[in-house]
Amino acid sequence: ARWPLCCRPLLGAYILVSLATAALLGHVLLHDFLLVPQEQRGFSQVAEGLYRARQQGAGHPGPQAPPGHHGSPRAAPTRCDVPPNSRFDCAPDKAITQEQCEARGCCYVPAGQWPRVPRMGQPWCFFPPSYPSYKLHNLTTTETGYTATLTRATPTFFPKDILTLRLDVLLETESRLHFT
Repeated sequence: ARWPLCCRPLLGAYILVSLATAALLGHVLLHDFLLVPQEQRGFSQVAEGLYRARQQGAGHPGPQAPPGHHGSPRAAPTRCDVPPNSRFDCAPDKAITQEQCEARGCCYVPAGQWPRVPRMGQPWCFFPPSYPSYKLHNLTTTETGYTATLTRATPTFFPKDILTLRLDVLLETESRLHFT
């Protein structure tokens, strides 16, 4: 069946309104209602969290390994004061208990324990600012951007840790970076 000539201009508007409505409903259902328990959500504000974690952790000693957990850093209790929006998820692979989280050397702070009202989707199990990470070496300017080496001295709880990485940052346009 074909649309009558008088209604064809309305077809584009109808499709646009339908798509906008679907996008709005998707946003509301996924972000404004608690459909999945907090500990099972894997949303992280990676860039902001890493930056603030580095700023807060500068000059402080790293976490200590608990007895019998070699290579698995332990979070100091006072180092877990990280705002929900700055948390970097320590359990993106699955929902874990408080004991499992702390065994990874991470902080466990359920949403109800934070002094301010948290945003939904923030991780309950997250890296403390002092958690050992990669260090940047040999940052070099190239024709298309930068190259560097990232090294990690302490393995994490993830299997098959990569202790040395090569980072290439390509400045593709004024507003677009490409990381490899």
